[in-house]
Amino acid sequence: MHTRKARLLDEDGRLLASLLEVEDHNYRRLLRLAWRQNSYMKRQDVDRLEANASDWQSYLPRANEARGARERFVKMVVGGLGLADSKRTRDLLPYLGAEPGLLVRRALADLDRTMARLARQNELNRHLAEFCLELAREEARIFREVLLDDPAGCYGQDAVARTGGTSRMVQKQA
Repeated sequence: MHTRKARLLDEDGRLLASLLEVEDHNYRRLLRLAWRQNSYMKRQDVDRLEANASDWQSYLPRANEARGARERFVKMVVGGLGLADSKRTRDLLPYLGAEPGLLVRRALADLDRTMARLARQNELNRHLAEFCLELAREEARIFREVLLDDPAGCYGQDAVARTGGTSRMVQKQA
């Protein structure tokens, strides 16, 4: 690479902006998957949830790879500038020219926005998943109480469902 003094070359700034844009693109893809996950959980669409999880497993390594490429580039540039203590992309902003600096600032702002939205959506999905699990536990408890603990049972000796009591509730819940 080039010997650097007090400023990055414009081409390095443009490359950094490009790396940030690729990273943002990959995390936006994950954000779309997180939105879909939320929708599929609400609809209890197990097949689509499974396909979405498979897509997530495919795209997450790409996002991590894009982040790693940017981090390696920043580390190399920081070393060239002699900023041993610095590891953040933002620390390079003072060393960029006007045009590449603007490109990097915009790309950083986009990535920050995407990452914040992704974190928020993942948190919402976590809460929804907890709710769904609690609902499933409650339904299982009701079935257990009604089917196992009901001495009269849900069916009469003629194999016809009983019409009163807890057996009717299980039929409606199921």
